[in-house]
Amino acid sequence: MSLPERRANPSASRSSAPPTARAIDLHVDTLSRLIDLGGERGIARERPDLQVDLPRAREGGVRALCTACFVRDDDAAPRERVRAMLAEAERLDRDPATPARIVRSAADLDRLPPGTIGLLPTIENARSLEGDLGSLDEWRERGVAILGITWNGSNELGVGCGGDPELGLTDFGRAAIRRAATLGMAIDLSHLNRAGFAEALALGAPSLATHSNCRAIHDHRRNLDDAQLRALAAAGGLIGLVLYPPFLGADPVTLASFVAHARHAAEVMGVERVALGTDLDGIERTPEGFRDHRDLPALAAALRGGGFTAAEVAGILGENFAGWWRRV
Repeated sequence: MSLPERRANPSASRSSAPPTARAIDLHVDTLSRLIDLGGERGIARERPDLQVDLPRAREGGVRALCTACFVRDDDAAPRERVRAMLAEAERLDRDPATPARIVRSAADLDRLPPGTIGLLPTIENARSLEGDLGSLDEWRERGVAILGITWNGSNELGVGCGGDPELGLTDFGRAAIRRAATLGMAIDLSHLNRAGFAEALALGAPSLATHSNCRAIHDHRRNLDDAQLRALAAAGGLIGLVLYPPFLGADPVTLASFVAHARHAAEVMGVERVALGTDLDGIERTPEGFRDHRDLPALAAALRGGGFTAAEVAGILGENFAGWWRRV
């Protein structure tokens, strides 16, 4: 039965939500925020100046966070900024008082002790390579699992969603994707323009969009149209739906807005291809009804009320990504 034919459950509530103890967030910008704020205070205790910390993540049932090493299109020393963020992740990993550990593989994730949250370092905007493919070897050794090609503008690898729509990847960009794939890194297609998106998929590397939504539901340049969603699914990839209100729809933006994107993505790609990439610590506001990871049970309840089964909700909130990572 297709999702639109399912009967919504208006009585779903926070208390009826399925457990979210295995939730995986495909995109948070917490490492970037820590570096900007000076780092040393960490995330082991509550941080009102951040959207993500371990107490709130554990309360929401988070199993792992894909922690982006984000550089802006105009950062003067992007490679050193990535190294600083990876050093911060390694500091958290070494700290016995911080229940978070870097995971380099799906097997590492499965071996985490109860109560410990996995940190999966990713790259957002590969201009931080600074023209050197050797950085990919360093980053993979330090735990980076996913390579994001661009941010919104252009770099030496390709063109982001805010650049020339007729231009795609460069020769260096294609070489970087091929090298990343040989090292066991997946390619993040979020932020790429249409031409680069298609070219990256054609290279055959494991691919996903960690934090994007559906253009058919809300027409925004950062969202993917149905042709892109189908191509991503055909390539074996998945989409992490993002909670940033400008990507979700017109005000008022609520959890129902997120559910609309989830339903559409599930219809076009298959529900097993739908995941969650909140973009917390990279966004200045969230939908009504969602503050941070503490509200994952409320998000689960909204998805149940929108017609998803308990198993499908568990998949969207984490199991779909975990299974995908094991396969690729």
